[in-house]
Amino acid sequence: MRGIWAAYHPHLRARREFCRASIFNRIEYLDATGFNSRDSLKWAQTLNYPHVRVAGSEVIVWNTPEDYAKANDLQQFAKTGWNHSQWDWRRLVQSSDDKLHFLVQFSRYNDAGKPVAAYESLYILTKKNNRWGVQARSSFAGIAIPGAAF
Repeated sequence: MRGIWAAYHPHLRARREFCRASIFNRIEYLDATGFNSRDSLKWAQTLNYPHVRVAGSEVIVWNTPEDYAKANDLQQFAKTGWNHSQWDWRRLVQSSDDKLHFLVQFSRYNDAGKPVAAYESLYILTKKNNRWGVQARSSFAGIAIPGAAF
């Protein structure tokens, strides 16, 4: 199938959506090299800037990875009883060639490996300078540490 109609063919559209959804799997946002690494700068490097978080009625904006890392000490967060987080599910709900909207749910776990909380959120991924990253997110997780992203 060629030309403009190729973009509307259901199989091609489904394949394109699958490829876009898999982009989130390649971003190490929660992985051992991201949030769960407890290395704030590594985590900050999975994001795009300016980065925005909406939690409750609070909106926080960080302009650089260094600003983000300084405000988000993951070692301090671990002192609240958090050990690691993991995705429960991620669902692509809107997409374009350079922006993806995902509805997600993640859970936080304690040192015993027991879930302590689960939160639904909206994550917006953008492609900047040929690199995908989390640009913004909105959740009902609240603010565990004032000024931080968790």
